[in-house]
Amino acid sequence: MAFEGVLQWAQAVILQAERLSALCGQPNLVRDAKVRHQEILARHTECHFFAIAAHQLIEYRNWALKFGLFPTIDFTEINQVSASDIRDLRNMREHVVEYFQGCGHAPTRWVHETPDYKADASSLVGSVIGGRLDWRAFAAAVQRILPELWAEPVPYPQRGP
Repeated sequence: MAFEGVLQWAQAVILQAERLSALCGQPNLVRDAKVRHQEILARHTECHFFAIAAHQLIEYRNWALKFGLFPTIDFTEINQVSASDIRDLRNMREHVVEYFQGCGHAPTRWVHETPDYKADASSLVGSVIGGRLDWRAFAAAVQRILPELWAEPVPYPQRGP
C-alpha cells in the first residue's frame, strides 16, 4: 500500500499540474464575466486538488521510507519544499469555511507573509498556491523522479519455506 501510494500520488501531482497548466497557461482574454468567473473557480478547485495530491505524496513517501522502500530515490528536491507548509495549506483549504468563520485550527497561519509577498491560503499568485506551494516547481521535481519511482522493483512480501 505504501509503495503503490507513492506512485499513485506522484502521478496525481503530475496530473493536477497538467490541469492547472491548462487553466493558467494563457492570459484570460475572455470578456464574458460568467465564463471568466467559471475559470477562476476551476483554478481554485484544481489548486485545492493539487495541494491534496502534494500532501498525500509526502505522507505516502514518509510511510514508504519507514519500510525501507525507494532506497535509490533521491527525494532532495521534494524535501526542499516544507512538508509543514503543504500540510497547513491542504488543511486550511479543506476547512476554509471554518477559517472564514474565525474558527480555523491555526488562524494565525491563514495569511502567509514573506519579505516579497503576503497571501492567504485561498490564493493563487503566479504559480504559488496560498503563498506556500509553488505548484510548477513541485510538479517539476516530481516529474524528474517519476521515472525512477517506476523503475523501483515492486516489493513483494517474503513467503515462508
